[in-house]
Amino acid sequence: MISLFKKGKQKVQRSLTRPEELQAGDIIVLKERRSLPLVLQGQQLEVTNVGTYQYSDGIKKELTLRSIDNKTYFLSVNENDGVPGLCFSIKIPRKVVITIFDEDEFGQLWDADYVTLHVNNKPDEYASWLSDDYKQDISEAEGYYYDRDCSDKPPSDLEDDDGEEFRYHECTSMLDNNYSLSVEVWADGDTEVFLEVTTPVDVIAEMWPHGD
Repeated sequence: MISLFKKGKQKVQRSLTRPEELQAGDIIVLKERRSLPLVLQGQQLEVTNVGTYQYSDGIKKELTLRSIDNKTYFLSVNENDGVPGLCFSIKIPRKVVITIFDEDEFGQLWDADYVTLHVNNKPDEYASWLSDDYKQDISEAEGYYYDRDCSDKPPSDLEDDDGEEFRYHECTSMLDNNYSLSVEVWADGDTEVFLEVTTPVDVIAEMWPHGD
C-alpha cells in the first residue's frame, strides 16, 4: 500500500573523525596519558564555544572546553612539519603569574631583547602545565580574534570587521617544545596569560556529536 503521508526529513547524524570537526555542544573524552596535564587525564569535556584566531600566516580554530567540575580549558590543533598535535591551554590569573615567575623578569617580555623566563615556583594546581625555563620566540606580534568558526570562510580585511585586535608574545620551553606560554594584550589593556601543553592527537579516546 502506498502511504498517503510523506515522511519527514530524517536528521543527518554527524560523525566525528577529527578534532577539527568539533562544534559547540560536542563532547570529547581524553585518555589517561602522561603527555596530558594531570587535571585533563581521563576527563570528559564539553565544547562550549568555537572561535578563530587570525595571524599573519593564517587562521587557527580554538575550542573552549568545560569540564564536569566547571573548569575552563582551551584546545586548538597545531601542525608541526605536517604532523597534527593538540594544544591544550589554561588561563592563569596575575597573582599566579607572579608566583610562578619573577615579576620584573616577566615584564621584560615587552623589552626589545628577547627574554628567558625562569620558573621560580610550581603551584600544585599548575605543576603539570609547566616546564622549568622558557625562551621568548615572538614579541609584540599582531593578531585578531573572531568569536565564531571561520574554518569555512576565512575572515577578509575587506569584508569582516568583527575581529578583535590584540598583540601577543609567545615563549617555548627550553627543555621540551611541548610546553609553551602565550601572553595576549587586548585593545583595552587587558592582559591574559596562558600555559600551553601540546600532545599527540591520539590522547582523544572518544568524541560525541551534540545530541548523541
